[in-house]
Amino acid sequence: MTLGYSRNTPARTAIPALTLALTLSFILILAATDAQAQPTAQRERTLDEPFRLVLDESVPTTKRALFDWGGWMRSSYWALNEHLDRDYTGAQGDIWEEDGCRNYTQQQLRIWGHLNLDQAHQLYARMRLDYYDWHNSYDGDDSDLDGPNLERGWYNFRLSAAQNAYGWQPGDFDFNIRVGRQYVELGTGLALSTPLDAVVGRLYYRDWTITGLGAMSIPSTYNVDQSVPDDSKEDRRFWGIELRYNGMPDHEPFAYFLSQEDQDFGHIVGHNVFGYNSRYVGLGSRGRFFHRDLQYTCEVVSEFGKSHAWSADTRDVQNVHAWAFDTELRYIVPDQHDSQFAVEYVLASGDNDREFSPTNTLGGNAAHTPDHSFIGWGYRNTGLVLAPRLSNLGAVRLGMSSYALNQYQIFEKLQLGADFFFFHKQQAGGAASDSFSVNTDHYLGAELDLYADWRLTSDLAFMIRYGMFWPGDAFFDGTYRHVLFTGVTLNF
Repeated sequence: MTLGYSRNTPARTAIPALTLALTLSFILILAATDAQAQPTAQRERTLDEPFRLVLDESVPTTKRALFDWGGWMRSSYWALNEHLDRDYTGAQGDIWEEDGCRNYTQQQLRIWGHLNLDQAHQLYARMRLDYYDWHNSYDGDDSDLDGPNLERGWYNFRLSAAQNAYGWQPGDFDFNIRVGRQYVELGTGLALSTPLDAVVGRLYYRDWTITGLGAMSIPSTYNVDQSVPDDSKEDRRFWGIELRYNGMPDHEPFAYFLSQEDQDFGHIVGHNVFGYNSRYVGLGSRGRFFHRDLQYTCEVVSEFGKSHAWSADTRDVQNVHAWAFDTELRYIVPDQHDSQFAVEYVLASGDNDREFSPTNTLGGNAAHTPDHSFIGWGYRNTGLVLAPRLSNLGAVRLGMSSYALNQYQIFEKLQLGADFFFFHKQQAGGAASDSFSVNTDHYLGAELDLYADWRLTSDLAFMIRYGMFWPGDAFFDGTYRHVLFTGVTLNF
């Protein structure tokens, strides 16, 4: 199959022909592997996100001091079938021939410890170790040990708890500060929702909450710009402030400002210059929508900043003008099965002249043009198979879940659910995060995800996920893809 894609962009004629050819070859080779590798982190996060608050919550106690520890092991199996079993031809001829069927097992170990002193002082640490056994890997390395890594590690102080414990005179305000490796989120998490090494302080005064943060990216985090020479680490600084009002019974509005500084901004490698600095202003609310069982979230974000274009000119720094929007309605059915129905729409701006990637420098923004592609560090559930980033993306999600069989004791804690997605590009000519969606068309495709979570005992749980994605006209390869995940988790 011949991959042909061109657009009249005179601004790029300044790049030498040899450099352009080599760069195009690099991008096409990257597309062959990264189209499947890129969603891995998003897929694993989709599995863990429903349990994140439970995993990170504090351990309540009435004792003056308590040390607790524990952990869990998960043994899982992944089957990825993306049907890329054909030849692809790029700028330098036949570049790759690939079978898109990949299977691997993953063994995951987490061990945590928690020290609680009078509810006022808390210390928490969690280690993670992963072992991957690939049945047919891309690089011939069929096993990989990742870790041990510090997944979480923080100290937390709460003023009101100290006042209660030590007999201090309570004031009109409360204060909380957490320092260390932790999960950080502003608003509903559209622009920022990720683990960071951070200092997060919250001031509570009457019906107001003010949150301030200063943070840096965890060094082992993969770079959002996957075209940099070493994309296996990021070096960014974050700071922000959020104001939240809690004085209304059914609504909780918020506003925030977030700044992200790339410490490698202006970094030159060969004929390319890298770097991305961004600022975000967000507004939104969460609460109930006309009925106590109908919940909503809504957030809109405006982004501005500076980025380097796909150009050898070190002075070619472009202005970023981007935005994103998300809203969700969730109906909690008042029945014995704890059923829920949800509808969500997320839309993140794209750039029509980002031909190969909405986030990378190479294959990214055209020289001497504004950058309209939204790039953030937030999270939304975008499926198990396609798992796209929130850049040049529109997605409708229809979801449901229920403990439909809980009248039978054996199935009392069996949750069944499904999510159906429609994906489209915000800009038809721009790229989405999947490297194969290079056709000039809005429609990315549809996906159906089915899942079951079954807690067999208090310490043993079984999970299964199955997803199928039908590519739309934006993909040059229209064959469906599917992903199967099964896992058993043992707590101790």
